[in-house]
Amino acid sequence: MMLAPELLAPQVNPPKPFIWHKGEKCFLLREAVEGNYLRGSIEVRIGGLVDLSTVDWPSKLCSVVFFSGCNFRCPFCQNAKLIDPSYGKLMSVSDLVKLVERGKPLIEGVVITGGECTLQLEGLVELCRALKERGLGVGIDTNGSNPKAIERLLEEKVVDRVAIDVKAPLKPEVYERVVGLPGHGNEVVTALERSLDALLRSPIEVEVRTLIVPGLVDQPEQVKEVAKRVKGCTRLVLQQFRPEAELLDPSFKSIKAPERVLLLALAKVALREGIENVCIRTKEGGLERVRRVSA
Repeated sequence: MMLAPELLAPQVNPPKPFIWHKGEKCFLLREAVEGNYLRGSIEVRIGGLVDLSTVDWPSKLCSVVFFSGCNFRCPFCQNAKLIDPSYGKLMSVSDLVKLVERGKPLIEGVVITGGECTLQLEGLVELCRALKERGLGVGIDTNGSNPKAIERLLEEKVVDRVAIDVKAPLKPEVYERVVGLPGHGNEVVTALERSLDALLRSPIEVEVRTLIVPGLVDQPEQVKEVAKRVKGCTRLVLQQFRPEAELLDPSFKSIKAPERVLLLALAKVALREGIENVCIRTKEGGLERVRRVSA
């Protein structure tokens, strides 16, 4: 996934504290990113827009819309500014669709990413519906933490593709460390399991993404566990951690990017687990499909 462009007014406020499910603060945080549809004209808060991308949807030219707000605190996050649900600017869905349509007839689809786009569910559904009505393919990127949103998007048939992060083996004690939410591992994993189940039952394109971060997620056994869980996906992509961006945890900038040869070796682990389509994404090679070697 590309970095969000600096197209919108910067927001200097720090990210708001995260609360998983319950309590007034959680409601206020969600209200900040999804409450504006109550005005009658549905609005979304976006942190950036890319008119034309060749990398966010394999085989399609697309535009990319970055929603603001995220409920994870991954220390290696490369779009940390989008964590804050007040970052960027409010825009009506109708105005956003007009902006996106500038890319026609070059673009074939739109990828909606973040942040975590499913936190602005009403606006997301309305945007997806409007784009589909205009003949564009619609894809979203998600961390899988909002299964009700995934199920609704599938039920209403307003998405053609979902790219979902599976950041590590689905063990609560591991996952809460990877996503920066100590004490919330059970909730996060339960939600992600439900999202995966819904997606793997669906007929749409499902891309699973795992970021390879040295010292955190870089072991063959970890990739093996992920591959076992996501069998049946359209594509598993092992992505190269890159320390050049403005990371949420600055200490991760001292970690070197994993070498392409490591990602190739890990991809072969996934192939042995029965994943038919395994790719790696690196700075030096872009997106590459890794083929199974015949005996």
